[in-house]
Amino acid sequence: MDFLTEKVIYIFLFILVIHTIETLAYAVRLSGARVGLIASALSLFNLMVIVSRMANMMQQPFTGSLVDTAPG
Repeated sequence: MDFLTEKVIYIFLFILVIHTIETLAYAVRLSGARVGLIASALSLFNLMVIVSRMANMMQQPFTGSLVDTAPG
């Protein structure tokens, strides 16, 4: 269990939050289409997708550095 360091756990939790936001964005789009508030649903969907993609882009260097320091 040496590979399960504090840094790995934080990166895993960050990835989990990113994917949760992305999944919720699709749920917002679906529920907006069912209720009939399509414009509001699409604007909220776009906002949530932009946030999750920006967070994913910010997370990539941390994951890359983790791979670089992994024992091989």
